[in-house]
Formats: sequence, C-alpha cells, structure tokens
Amino acid sequence: MNEAELKSAFESRRTALDALGRWVTQTLIEALENQFGSKVAVAKFLQIPPKPRVKETDSFLEKALVRKRKSDPLSDITDQVGVRFVVLLLEDIDRVGTLIESGPWIAQKDRDFQQERLEKADYFAYQSDHFVIRTRSDVTFEGIVIPIGFPCEIQIRTILQHAYAEMAHSSSYKPPVRLPEEDQKHINRSLAKGSALIETTDDVFGEIKKRLREYNEGVTNLLVHSSEIYRDITGEATNPKTALAELIAEQYRGLLKEVTPEKLKIWAAARPWLRESLQQKRATSVFYRDSVIILLGYLVTENETSIPKCWPVDSGYLEDLYTMLGISTNGLF
Repeated sequence: MNEAELKSAFESRRTALDALGRWVTQTLIEALENQFGSKVAVAKFLQIPPKPRVKETDSFLEKALVRKRKSDPLSDITDQVGVRFVVLLLEDIDRVGTLIESGPWIAQKDRDFQQERLEKADYFAYQSDHFVIRTRSDVTFEGIVIPIGFPCEIQIRTILQHAYAEMAHSSSYKPPVRLPEEDQKHINRSLAKGSALIETTDDVFGEIKKRLREYNEGVTNLLVHSSEIYRDITGEATNPKTALAELIAEQYRGLLKEVTPEKLKIWAAARPWLRESLQQKRATSVFYRDSVIILLGYLVTENETSIPKCWPVDSGYLEDLYTMLGISTNGLF
C-alpha cells in the first residue's frame, strides 16, 4: 500500500476511531461510577477529565514510514486513537488498570512502569502504564459501527507523572537544533532528577493516603460499634455517621486512637442503668438520639477534665451528659 492509499485508508476510519475512543472512555467512566457510587466521586478521582484523541493523519503516516516495510500500519500502529486517565496515587493506576483488563474488549498491557522500575532500578524517566485494547467484534456506538480489531491505546498516569511527561516531551522544551553534548547531558540529568523526585513524592502521597485510610476505617468502626451498642441498649436503630458523630470524631481524633470496640462494650456493660437513662433522655433531646453518645460517654469517663476544653457545640449538652454519668462538673464548665 503506497502513501496515498494508506492516507485514504486511515482517513476513512477516523470517524470509527473517534467513536472507539469515546466508547472506551464512557465504558471506563461508567465502571468507575459503579465502584464509587456517584459521578461526583469519579470527578474527584480523575485529576484531569479524560478526552480521547484520534492521531493526526501526518503523524500516523510518519510513524508508518519508519516501520518495517512488511508491517501493516493499520493493524500494527496501536495509538491511532488514545485516551489518558490521570489519577492522584499510584494505587489508583492499578484500580483503572483492573477495569481495563476486565472490560468488554481484548486488553493487553503494552507498558508497565512498575515493572520497568524493578528491572532498571537506577533508571528514572517517563513513567506511565499503557494498555492496548481491541474490539472483540463489531461495536455500534452512537450509531457508528466500530469494526472488529480496531485498536485504542489507554495511558494511566498520576498527576505528577503527567506533569513530568508534559515537561519532558512538550515541544516547548525541545530545541529546534541539537544542543552541544555537554548541555544535553545537563538537561538529561535534570530530567532524571525530576523523575526521581516525582517517584519519591508519589510514594509519599501513597503513605499519607494509607495512614488516613487506616485512621478513617478505625473511626468508622468505632461509630458503627457505638451504633450497635446503642441499639442493644435502647432498641432503636441509628445512623452511625451523622453530622454530630463526624464532628465529635474529628474534634477528639487524638483520643480515639486509644479506644477499641471491646472497650466500648465493657464500658456499656458496666452501666446497666444506661437503658433507662437513654430512653428517658432520647424522648426530649436529639443529642441523646444519636448513637455517638456511647462513644462520647466513654471518652468523658476516661478524659473528664480534657473533653470540655474543645467541646464543639453548646456546652449545656455536655454538662447534662456529665450529670447523667454521675461526674462532677465543678470547675470544668
């Protein structure tokens, strides 16, 4: 196939390639929405909205030109259409990758930056996961038929990897003439240092997220157990994560590190009079209709002098709780 024929063949498939890119993007976004439960959560997860892009015709022809003469560019060039997903953390790359591998197409991982890091431990450069997917059969999307075997390249990067790639590969940073060897070495070295810093920062972000997740899971567990204990005492089911519950959990997060579900159970079991007191109180006050009262009651008995210092709402509620628990409020309020 000569250049004119190849150009005509590629341009005749542009509409289908564009539809393929939009179908792939929509399919993956819908899969993320199913995982996260809302469009808003997905919008926060994706640092940059993914936009599919069909390769420019001249760019395709240039790439075909440097391929082996026996190759079939229309089949072998896999980035005829591509889409990039930019996320915050390294672990988020794996989340999107798993969805790609389980999608309604044939998927192959074309580049794995994690594997490259292991194989070239002292090498710092452009990093991104690349997948190539191909349609299993003809697909009709928005009235356009996408033939079987059409390829689409999907890149997944963190926001920091994306920033590095833009710096390293943008034409704005490529000089029109070849630099002297010494200058080129300095640029290459600077890019390598930048990549190393990005890799380190990605790891730091991951550690921060891990610690936050562990803490949040611990707090959620305590609120759920408080709700269960409250139900056992009063016979009333409650929402464990109310605005009041989250406010108290945030205000006393340092103290919560020492609390366990077992301690809450022991605390409640040692106070059989709680049933009658809570049933009376809940009839007249929303404060006592919130199951966080169990967790708060435990915190008060263990830290009676420090709790009032940063109490976030009307102190009258806390004074009443102290009284119910039989704790003196002299000098505390």
